[in-house]
Amino acid sequence: MDTKQIIQLFTKGSVVFDDILFKKLECTYGIQLVQKGKSRFDTRYNQSDKDWMVNKELGWGGSMSDDYPFRWDITSDASVVCYRSNFVEYIFFDLVVLSKVEQDIIIKEKEIADKEANERARIVEILTPVLVHQMMPYNKVHTGFLEINYGIHLKQTQRGMHMNMKYKPRYGSTNWVANQVLCWGSNTGWDITTDGKIACCRINYDDYVNFEIEVLTPEQIEEYKGKELRSDEELLKRLKFLKTMLEEDVITPADYD
Repeated sequence: MDTKQIIQLFTKGSVVFDDILFKKLECTYGIQLVQKGKSRFDTRYNQSDKDWMVNKELGWGGSMSDDYPFRWDITSDASVVCYRSNFVEYIFFDLVVLSKVEQDIIIKEKEIADKEANERARIVEILTPVLVHQMMPYNKVHTGFLEINYGIHLKQTQRGMHMNMKYKPRYGSTNWVANQVLCWGSNTGWDITTDGKIACCRINYDDYVNFEIEVLTPEQIEEYKGKELRSDEELLKRLKFLKTMLEEDVITPADYD
């Protein structure tokens, strides 16, 4: 893009602040905004010796948006950008024009990040009813149930009292699906983070467990199926042995039952 086209992006309302967060500027337009500072006052003329294209008071959203439609301003050489985020905050950026190689790298990274985000969203969709709503018993964690049926493994990272736990609902800046006090006792309390990465389980009154949520490969799922099959075979052997002990009066029918 040339300088004129870049300027029009910001003066014609084609850019919103979320475009920075979601890498739209890099992937679509081949430009990048690098934050250089914030100010409680309009310091545009201290940020650059070039002319500003809007050159009037910037809006901050809300009911005043009609009176002040421009939230962005940009210098005449498209090197510095200003965004008014609210009534008392101005954010300033250096504008960098990316090379084709740099743009392609960012596009590839975003594709990978988007794919992971979609996968994590799928995990939240799967585990919310199984853990949060149905409150899967803790003793099912190590049985292969989640691995075989859903391709998900819970890797324990911490167990301890509530006050010592790194991840727990209603505390810190982490977002949780239910985000409420976990039950305990006859029902196992569960919650998972909204990014699908962490699960928290409450077993007893002050007995909590944190897990990392891992996605298994098809090969790993088959491995868990094989382990479960071998467990069934072992159980069958033990039951046959018990029956033999019963027939030889080594144990009573009550013992056998």
